Order: sequence, then C-alpha cells, then structure tokens
Amino acid sequence: MSRRLVLLAALLTLLTACGRSTPTNYYLLESSLGPVQADGLPAKSLRVAQVNVPEYLDRNGIVSRVDGRTRLIIAEFHAWAEPLGHGVRRVVQETLTPPLLAGGVNVLPSGDESSGDFTLLLDVQRLDGNFDDKAVLEARWSLRNRDDAILGRGIYAAEEMVGGKTYDVLVSAESRLVRRMAEYLSEKLPPLMAGKKS
Repeated sequence: MSRRLVLLAALLTLLTACGRSTPTNYYLLESSLGPVQADGLPAKSLRVAQVNVPEYLDRNGIVSRVDGRTRLIIAEFHAWAEPLGHGVRRVVQETLTPPLLAGGVNVLPSGDESSGDFTLLLDVQRLDGNFDDKAVLEARWSLRNRDDAILGRGIYAAEEMVGGKTYDVLVSAESRLVRRMAEYLSEKLPPLMAGKKS
C-alpha cells in the first residue's frame, strides 16, 4: 500500500510541475534618449505615419532566423510588449525629435493624428536577426507634404552585429538599427522639407 502512495505522490508532483507554464518575457525597442524640453514648438510639423511591417513580423513573438536562411523561429516566451510597427514608429519619433526641433520642425507624438505639414511613411521590409551573427533592417521611406505630393523617397538597409544568444542582445541590436535609420532620416529630411534637393 505504501508503494502505491509513493507512486501516487510522485505522479501528483509531476502533474503539478507540468501545470506551471514558463513566464513570457516582454521586450521594447529602445531609443536610449533622454526627455526633450521645449518652451515653445515650431509652427511646422512632421507626422510619422503608422509603420507597415511584413506579415511574418506582425506578431507578438520575436522573430529570428536560422543561419541567415529562410527558416524562421518565432519565440513562444519572448514577445514584443507592443506591436513591432508601433515600436519602430515610437523610436523613430523619439530619435527625430531633438534634431528636427532644433531645425524648426515639431515631430508630432503618436497620440496626435493631425495631418502635419509633412508626413513620413515607413514600410519595414525586414527586421530580424541571427544569434551570434547579425540583425538586419531593410525599409522604404517616403516624405509627403500636406498636399500628398512626394518630396523624397528612398531605401534604407543596414546590419548590426548581435554577438550573443539572448533575446536582450538581439533586441538591443534591432533597437540600434532603428535608431541608425532615424538618425539617417534626421539628416535626409530637413533639406527636403526646406524644398532643397539633397
């Protein structure tokens, strides 16, 4: 009888252990910028439109590649804390704000959906990476004026070394890629908004 009780206790312990689920870890893209202060805001404004991301990235789980090939891994317990397109938009807005503000253009915050004098559209084609290798960002951008005329457009592509097998390291590399794109745009957009060819 005692042997049956021991087996039953072991079975109950095993079932209890199986009933606990692994906690999900949530991640944000980071701009690493401090708060910006301004006593007044310029009259000209730029709106960063909702960012398009491909379907394979439009999910909660963080996507990584296997050996840089077409096989993808979608993490079950490592997820974005916000939709990836929202994160890219937020980091781009935060990174563009200081330099454009200094140049006389107010970058509208996400909650402000007014039209703005200019609209930046971003279409992310790829934002993923391999552990111990590199993260890749490919995006198309266009700048339109209030009348919806295209003032400029281009393609941005960059790579960033990941150098580790954790999602923290992968997300940090992807954050750096998005910041670098925004820094590139902070130099590219002002001449276009001023009506000069860049």
